[in-house]
Amino acid sequence: MGALMERLTSFSDLLELQQVDSLIDKLRVDRRTLPELAELREAAVEAAATTAAHSDVNDRLRVVERSTARVEDELTMTEQRVREQERRLFAGAMSAREADHLRLEVANLRNRVSTMEDELLELLEERERLDAEEEAARAAATEASGVERRLAARVAELEAAIDASLARYRERQAEIAPDIDPVLLRKYVQLRKRRGGVVVGEVDGRVCGACHLQMSVAEYEEVASDTIPQCIHCAAILCL
Repeated sequence: MGALMERLTSFSDLLELQQVDSLIDKLRVDRRTLPELAELREAAVEAAATTAAHSDVNDRLRVVERSTARVEDELTMTEQRVREQERRLFAGAMSAREADHLRLEVANLRNRVSTMEDELLELLEERERLDAEEEAARAAATEASGVERRLAARVAELEAAIDASLARYRERQAEIAPDIDPVLLRKYVQLRKRRGGVVVGEVDGRVCGACHLQMSVAEYEEVASDTIPQCIHCAAILCL
């Protein structure tokens, strides 16, 4: 009688171990497939894209700033050259040929000044447009980064909750296993490694609780006589 009770207790503990292991399996899947993880990946892509876009605008702004500084310096020097040559021309201490040459140079310099003023105006307009684009790009990057941070925090929170549950179930797992007959436990572990999922089932009306298929009377009587009864359909260990 004592041996029978011990055997029944061992099978009962094994059934609980299967339930605990199934919960652990589910939690592991839940951890890997959190909807927020997919959202976080999308948010990370968006954050990277908006950051790259902001960086691109800043690069173009720097190019425009360098071009603007170059044109402004060149314009300043050219205007200074115009003033110098005009003073020489107005002083009149030169031959007619030299004066003609100087007037031509001044005219060319003035044309150059006009061209550079147009170029500078275009650069300033481009700078104004890029400033607005940079502001919008910065706002988009800031928003996307904020979304990514919030989702990362949410994922960490959910993962921590799952990890806490996993720790509790693993603790229960460690409590149950030593009470199970070593031969029975070894068979269970082998089945779990080979098949995974549910490998222990209660029997109700000759129906296996693991695969939900019914055994015939003869089949049931045959497996019931085994030391470790197993379903003829799915090989699950049966708790009779």
